[in-house]
Amino acid sequence: MKLAIFIAIIVFLKYLVPRLVDFGAPQKTTPKTEWDYRVRFAKLNKEIFDNANPEEREEILYYYTQKLRKADNYSDASYKNMPKPLQIVFLINELEMEVNNGGYLQFFTNSSGRYVDETLEALDLIGATHNYQLLLNAVETLFKHNESTENLNKRISSKTLHKIIDVSEFYGNSELQNALNKLDQEFFKYKENLSKLKMEYFEKNKEQLWSELKENIRE
Repeated sequence: MKLAIFIAIIVFLKYLVPRLVDFGAPQKTTPKTEWDYRVRFAKLNKEIFDNANPEEREEILYYYTQKLRKADNYSDASYKNMPKPLQIVFLINELEMEVNNGGYLQFFTNSSGRYVDETLEALDLIGATHNYQLLLNAVETLFKHNESTENLNKRISSKTLHKIIDVSEFYGNSELQNALNKLDQEFFKYKENLSKLKMEYFEKNKEQLWSELKENIRE
């Protein structure tokens, strides 16, 4: 009798334990990339920045601003809470990245399209007059074809952030796309060095940033 009970217990455990192990096993996650790790461990302070070379400084600012934005899944709050110099760096980086990857159409239809007015201000502040005019022309092209940045923002907000959006969902208008493509080609001539202008602006305003970062740490 005792042996039968013992066997029954063994059989039960043999059935149950693997399921407990499976139940407790961690879910499979997407492998982290180098970008993920560099964003996660990004740091910025006066000492780190001063000890870096020019190329490293630009990378430090890029990954640190992405860390701040990623912390709340790229909501408006993380943008608004960034000190002004970091906002400018972030906006110029986003403009360059989106237009280089998919033109002004991609800039408008991705999350960067939420910050058109702020990007125009950023271009003005760093002295990028040519690119300011290009972006302004792109916005006016939207208006000309009965589209607006406000409508785009509403549509973008209804989508999962950073979801790839089929542009045909927004535009069945080849004239609009052709007009924006012409502006893309002007952008690709790189008449202004946005990276240089961006970093020059940051250098002029960085002392304000260090004090703000210290205040944030104290809080």
